[in-house]
Amino acid sequence: MFALTGLLIQGCGGAGSTSTQTGGTAPTAQTKANIGTHLTNAGTGLLVNSFTAFSAAAPIAGGPVYDSRLGLWVVTTITLTTYTRTFYQDKAETEPAGSAVYTLDVSTKTLSGAITITKGNYAGLSGTYSATKSGSVISGNESVTLPSGTTVISQFSITLSGLTSSGTLTETVTQPGGYSETSTVTRNSNGTFQIKASDSNGYSSTLNFNADYSGTGTVSGPDPGLPATVKWNSVGTGTVTFSDGVTLNFTNWQFT
Repeated sequence: MFALTGLLIQGCGGAGSTSTQTGGTAPTAQTKANIGTHLTNAGTGLLVNSFTAFSAAAPIAGGPVYDSRLGLWVVTTITLTTYTRTFYQDKAETEPAGSAVYTLDVSTKTLSGAITITKGNYAGLSGTYSATKSGSVISGNESVTLPSGTTVISQFSITLSGLTSSGTLTETVTQPGGYSETSTVTRNSNGTFQIKASDSNGYSSTLNFNADYSGTGTVSGPDPGLPATVKWNSVGTGTVTFSDGVTLNFTNWQFT
């Protein structure tokens, strides 16, 4: 079940290490920079989607639960008309760090609200969210601005089927310098999903995720060293392997 869908239903009733070269063209510094930008923005999209009905997380009240992407503890509160995620810097819940607060309009079957992060890895993040249920379909949109000025705009459609759900999402990430990346996300009823992305540097990727957010994929582009394969764990820490065997590491979808 996608996060927030339960409430709607209730209310309706680059640096890295190198390995030995094994053949192919070696990636240049520009290749590494461009692939870092591409995958970092894919990770940014995953972060933003964690606030939406397209998230893999179920709407379960309680906490605190640690969110490794935000670097914060999260407490979830659900009523018949509200869904709230309150963020803290500490497990004891003594240092507030923002919230995502959504209210259900029963008459229109619309869940909407605002997101604010004041501390942690994304202090300064702000955004809005809205989703409407019509029959077995939940459709919505979200707009988020990160502290860096990067914006993420998402539109999604989810089909509910018993305790499972599937759907598609289109998303555009835009940076202040003019870089942009557009993604199509397809989520399956078993919790697995795929992201197909392309960006303004001419890069494209297919990333296949397991239900726990780990996965594998490929990235192509016009620069030397491509195509490359990618592998990551559930918190977005992984390795890019270029066509000649050179590797590039990343943590939490961030390249340093």
